[in-house]
Amino acid sequence: MVRAARLHLKLGTSLRTRTSPMSWTREKFRARGFGKTYPWIDLVNSEEYDGFGIRSDHLADARWVKTFLRHWSLGEGFGKDVDPRDLNRVRDFLRRIAETVSSGQGVPDRDLTRINRALRIPVYRLLRKRRNASYKLDLVPLHQGWGYVRAEIFRSLALMLAEGQRQRLKICPNPDCRWLFFDQTHGNSRKWCSDLRCGNRDKVRRFREGRPANERNA
Repeated sequence: MVRAARLHLKLGTSLRTRTSPMSWTREKFRARGFGKTYPWIDLVNSEEYDGFGIRSDHLADARWVKTFLRHWSLGEGFGKDVDPRDLNRVRDFLRRIAETVSSGQGVPDRDLTRINRALRIPVYRLLRKRRNASYKLDLVPLHQGWGYVRAEIFRSLALMLAEGQRQRLKICPNPDCRWLFFDQTHGNSRKWCSDLRCGNRDKVRRFREGRPANERNA
């Protein structure tokens, strides 16, 4: 495995956010819906809405960022050369890609060029010995910093597209949620981020709309 980048966390205070006081352990990270498919999806969902339109920006929470990077073996922070605004620009770009792909469209050429540019980092091959005395050949980045982290995030997007799985990329239809997820059901039949959350709320809404006006106002 490529050695995780050792970076220094440097997050700006210019991000307007509503952060959670919780401690982001790996278990809580996964319990909140992160860390299950691709790191690029987690980055998009770092701008999270609770289903009622209340926004939390996890990129402004150093604990979330550290857990995100550690979970995906990307290190524990950002290098000194990183402008936190760049990370937000990457997230905005990936959200736009998600909306395009989930709607059934292909990635525009200009966006494909940007993805390939991000993937273009210098690497070298390294032969490693495993504990069981077998060997593996790794591609190791020449410089382990923000460029490497960004390349790995974009690589996860490229892998999903190259594997022909873009029809499984979906966005929760609740306009006050918009959680991005990768549908892993056998029939690709999942609709909501969670049937117990947004799915149930939609059922309640449709039930109330089907009742007479005098009953709805009772």
